[in-house]
Amino acid sequence: MSEITGFEQVPSHLWQYAQHQDFLADAARETKRFLTELALDASIDVHLVEARPKTLASYMVKSEKAKDDGTPKYTDPAAQIHDCVAARVIVYTTRARNDLADLIVSRCEFRERQNPGDTKHNGYDSEHIVISGIKDPDVHWRFGALVKFLGKYQGLEIQVRSVAGHAWAEYEHDIRYKSGAYQELTPEDKGRVDQYFVEAGGMRRYMDEIFDRIEELLRPQDVGDAAPVDEPVIGVEPSPEPLDPTPLDVDTLSELIAERFPRDEPGDLPSLVVLVEQLAALGVTTIGQLEAALSNLDEGQVARLMDYPTDTTRVRRLDDELLAVFLDRYVEAAEETDRRQLLRLRLRRVRGRFAIYSLEAPDGTQRPVAAARAVRDLVKLVAEREGTAATTIRGAVGTNQSDVTPGWFPKKVETSAGPVYVATNLSRSYAETLMCELVSRIPGSGVRVKRAGDLLFEAPPENSVADSA
Repeated sequence: MSEITGFEQVPSHLWQYAQHQDFLADAARETKRFLTELALDASIDVHLVEARPKTLASYMVKSEKAKDDGTPKYTDPAAQIHDCVAARVIVYTTRARNDLADLIVSRCEFRERQNPGDTKHNGYDSEHIVISGIKDPDVHWRFGALVKFLGKYQGLEIQVRSVAGHAWAEYEHDIRYKSGAYQELTPEDKGRVDQYFVEAGGMRRYMDEIFDRIEELLRPQDVGDAAPVDEPVIGVEPSPEPLDPTPLDVDTLSELIAERFPRDEPGDLPSLVVLVEQLAALGVTTIGQLEAALSNLDEGQVARLMDYPTDTTRVRRLDDELLAVFLDRYVEAAEETDRRQLLRLRLRRVRGRFAIYSLEAPDGTQRPVAAARAVRDLVKLVAEREGTAATTIRGAVGTNQSDVTPGWFPKKVETSAGPVYVATNLSRSYAETLMCELVSRIPGSGVRVKRAGDLLFEAPPENSVADSA
């Protein structure tokens, strides 16, 4: 009878928590998978993703905490304790930390987002996010235990920090909160240890800054004119062979990517549908047009830039190759806001990789730009020096939009002599052919074209007679 009485005296929230141990473990596993997939979809490199349920003993201790006045800290522990399942993601840079944190709050309902280091000023630096739901109902079936947990416990804490921030936080926690030796120190020596941690925080900030600089060299964040909006970097070469007119649909696209990536898993049908719709929005509606757009990508070139941490699908590989070809135009063609966000994050992996051309003139040097942009800039120089008629190159440059071969995505270039339309979907080799021709049409200008710092073309002297196209 006393045992029964004892059980009856156990608070209901503790009894419930004890019964939920297996369920909490499932929720933790799904939380880890959810965060891992989120980072992978955005091409955010992670060092570690971990999630764990709070033990019953730890939950009991926390639920019984009191305020300074002796009243209970938690009046409804199940709703107010937000680390019954907690997760931590360790990334390499502060930029990756901010990107992932932004991604989490865009995909989830959240109660709070804060960095305690902003108020502590002691060297700590970590994003703390308490989520209370997942916005997209279409993924609920894949994370059933996580969704159920958020419905019952109303909050789950996620910490996102850099490797440098994690090293500082782990050592500081072990010393200040777990070390008996620290507790035995005199107040003066404790103050010295605390000051050392503040100084270590400064070194942590410096390390984060250095890692961010390395990341910037590997994957530029903002390159301005190097990859302007709506400019594909690589694409079609003029060819006498007609393009394959087979309509682009889910079945024909599936066949194409099976041939292109035979060793990878197919991917899901909804993702194929999205690619077909996005390509249609770009005017790519046949297999021939798609093959032409991809024709100048070296095998594995984009995969090396993406540096996939695990095996990926054919659909994802093609998605990233199309991103490399069409850049911002591909991002903007995505219908869903969430997908545009992921594509923008992935775009950093390829943006600027083909921005290797620079134009030199007596009045200054242009920053590196992509091949198609270099062609347009030369067209503008020729038009303003010699007139718009001097820019005409059959199929690629003309004074009317119809002068540009269909499928080459003509872009209007405003010049002081009038508008000129220039193809943008150009292979690098053909773009260089156009650069050579355009430079030859402005003798005496002193214009030079460099590729990755090496001289490629130079305008002839003033008395030279340039051949016209």
